[in-house]
Amino acid sequence: MQNKILILNDILKGRGQFASEWFLVILKLENKIEWVLKPINEVINFYGGEVMFSPQGSLKIGKVTMQRKGGDDGRESAKMLQFKIDPTLLLK
Repeated sequence: MQNKILILNDILKGRGQFASEWFLVILKLENKIEWVLKPINEVINFYGGEVMFSPQGSLKIGKVTMQRKGGDDGRESAKMLQFKIDPTLLLK
């Protein structure tokens, strides 16, 4: 349980002097602009949740999906992980 929180902190907040305290989402569709600015700890709680595997085999922690990057034609970077979130969920 504690590792889940550490992982989400690393993904969304970062560490050290450049760790973020706020999370800004801006959505511009045609002439309409929506935005939200939230404290990072609130965002971490929002995206956190149960640890599970998706039907495609990706690891999920709440609303955060983790998968092997791949698609780099055999380069070393293909072994890295990528983390996916939908920031527009915070607008609702």
